[in-house]
Amino acid sequence: MKPIIKTTMAAAVLAATMTSIMPASVQASDGLLQQALGDTLAETGIRVRGWAQVGVIANNNGTDDVSKQAFLNSDEGANLNQLALMIEKPLKSNLLTRITPTPAPMPAEMDWGFTLTTIYGKDAQFFLTDGLDDDFGVNADGDTSDEAFTLTQGFLEFYFPLLGGSNLMLGLFHTPLENEIGFAEPAPAPTDFYSRSYAFMHGPAKHAGALYAFKLPSAPGESLLGAEIGLVRGWNNLQERNGDLDLIANLRWRSADMKSWLDWENIVGNGANDSFAACGCGSPYPAIADSDGEARRWASYLTYSRVMDGSNRVALELTAGEQENAALNGGVDAQWYGANLNWYHRVSEQLVWNTRLEWFNAEDPANVVMTGAAAGKLPSQWSSGEFYALTTNVSWSPLPSLRIRPELRYDVQHSDGPNAFADGSRDSQLIASLDATFYF
Repeated sequence: MKPIIKTTMAAAVLAATMTSIMPASVQASDGLLQQALGDTLAETGIRVRGWAQVGVIANNNGTDDVSKQAFLNSDEGANLNQLALMIEKPLKSNLLTRITPTPAPMPAEMDWGFTLTTIYGKDAQFFLTDGLDDDFGVNADGDTSDEAFTLTQGFLEFYFPLLGGSNLMLGLFHTPLENEIGFAEPAPAPTDFYSRSYAFMHGPAKHAGALYAFKLPSAPGESLLGAEIGLVRGWNNLQERNGDLDLIANLRWRSADMKSWLDWENIVGNGANDSFAACGCGSPYPAIADSDGEARRWASYLTYSRVMDGSNRVALELTAGEQENAALNGGVDAQWYGANLNWYHRVSEQLVWNTRLEWFNAEDPANVVMTGAAAGKLPSQWSSGEFYALTTNVSWSPLPSLRIRPELRYDVQHSDGPNAFADGSRDSQLIASLDATFYF
């Protein structure tokens, strides 16, 4: 029997849609691990793969500080970003939970699958879960400048032939919010840019709980509509110490030709007592609970993307959020909002040029990374204001198992308060990076 490597029609449709702006050598294929394990494992439908990402980053100001815009990196020099292993049994379904419904026919039989993903490296700090991997020995000191080890995903997934097709995900999983979260479709993470957007920085990384995704019935040639609803234990939390569940509610529209995508993604819940400085985990928004133990937090993302032709795709992401009783804002409600525009241009089979423009308003101090509170800065040093950024890179894949990516990013801060960059000495910063990812 041939290996089952996302051979469902759903994955095939997604891959066909996305390959116009991805190098052919980066598109999903058997890695060295899968080939070494051979047909015995393939017959079970289980797939094993991994990737290793290393990078070098520098700024233009003579300090070691490359935050905030280098997020997830904080210091100049070489970094082991991700050493990752993924074991999965892909689900046979006509929709991909957290990604998209597809025009594939609805399977008539139930199915099940699972995913386990572990990451060691600097990026793993962002995926630490309170009550789980924050207690692992390598993570116990809570030093966010060190590499960490995390179970980034561990979930079961079930398909049911209900409505136009339905999936139920149970366990620990990457958030279904944000344009840059980096699902492993059609190639493994990491994502299109080495640095991350401000919108990504202000959202959750993962959740523990349940997420139900479904597709509404549609006739051939019609546009597609899907939705997701979930109950989860807050942001990056397994314990959810305030005892309340957060609600996730998403809508996903696709044009009939799958070239236009519109996603509206939302989360709302109690943000009290779910941010933990000792481990650098939980949510990035410390809040002061009111007399009822509440500190409501919500975040919303609206993303439109369009495949323009065989070489170009664009994506526009709008985001906004609010934390009631934000501790870093003196117990006053704090809001944030912004937009980013992304252009992905395929130059050749092995080369893609990516560019991102950003504007983000963080005038209300609320996020521990954005303000610098997570780095130990005093309240008088916390940065805020409006931020503008331009990022561009070239993603080169000379081999099916290798991606090399030089990147430049320039940020400017507009604020009457403390400067955000170069250890608080400047209101702008240029960073240059070079990263390499090996897929196996």
